[in-house]
Amino acid sequence: MNKKIISIICATVLTLCAVVGGVVFTGMQTNASGTQMTVSVESPTVGKDDEVKVLVTASSSEAMSYIKADLSYDPEKLELVGTSTDLATGANGEIQIIETLAYGETERTYELTFKALEVGATDIRLYDAYIEQYESLEMLSLEGNAASLEVVVNTAISEDARIKELMIAGAQKLEEKFSPDVYEYNVEVGVDMEMFIYSAVPMEEDSVITAPEDLMLAIGENHFEILVTAPTGNTQTYIINVTRLDHELESETETESETETETESALETGVESETETDTETESETESETLGEELLGEPQPYSYE
Repeated sequence: MNKKIISIICATVLTLCAVVGGVVFTGMQTNASGTQMTVSVESPTVGKDDEVKVLVTASSSEAMSYIKADLSYDPEKLELVGTSTDLATGANGEIQIIETLAYGETERTYELTFKALEVGATDIRLYDAYIEQYESLEMLSLEGNAASLEVVVNTAISEDARIKELMIAGAQKLEEKFSPDVYEYNVEVGVDMEMFIYSAVPMEEDSVITAPEDLMLAIGENHFEILVTAPTGNTQTYIINVTRLDHELESETETESETETETESALETGVESETETDTETESETESETLGEELLGEPQPYSYE
C-alpha cells in the first residue's frame, strides 16, 4: 500500500514539473541532432552611436511547435531600440523570446536592433534555449552561444569626391588655376608628349580615381575625363581638354629669358635716349650761356 501511494505521489510530482508556462513537457533532450538555436551579429564591428542588427535563429529537421530563448547583454555598452516582433520583450540587459507555432515550422529568425553606447568589446549571449518538436511534443534543451561585438570610434564616411591636387606632365600650367570646385580645364602640351600623363590626389584617402581608358594624344584637341568615387559611392568627373601642338612647347624659362632680354634692350635704349636728350639739353644750355656771354648787355656807344 505504501509503495502504491509513493508511486502515485511521484507521478503527480513529475506531471506538475512537466507543466511549465502552459506547455506540456512530455520529454527532454539536449543537443538533439538537427535542432539548434544561435545568436549572431550582422557585423562584428559597429561605430559608437550607430545601430547593429542581431539575429536569433531557431531551426530543426522536424517541425517546431514552441520556441523559447533567453538572452543577455551589457546595458552600458548596448541599448535595445527595436525588434522585428512583439514576441521579443525585455530591456536593461535581458531579453526573452517566446513563440508558439500553431502549424509547425522548421526555422524561425528574430531580429533585434541595438544601439552602440560605449567603445569597447561586448557580446550578446544566448544562455537558455528550448524548442518543442511539433509531432513528438519533445521539449529539447539546447546549448546557447554568444555573439561578439566590437564598438569602435565612429568615423563618418565621407561623401567628398573631389580632387585636391592635379598635375599634368608636359604642361607648363593650366589655363585656370586649379581648384577642387572647378571641374573642367584646358591645357597645351608639345608635340613630344604622345600620352596623357597626370597625377591626381583625392580629398579623401579612400576615394578611388578611375583613369580614362585611352590615354594616347593626337595632334590637336583631346578630351579626357577623370572619375573620382568617394567612399559613400558619390562621384565627380573632372574634364581635361588637352591640345597637343605640332611643335615643341616653348618653355617658360626661354620665354622669360626673351622677355628679360627685350626688357633690358628697352631699358638700354631708354637710357641711351635719356643720355642723348640730356646731352642735347646741356649743349643747348651751354650755347645759350655762351651767346649771352658773347652778346652781353647792350652797351652805349662812346666816342673819343
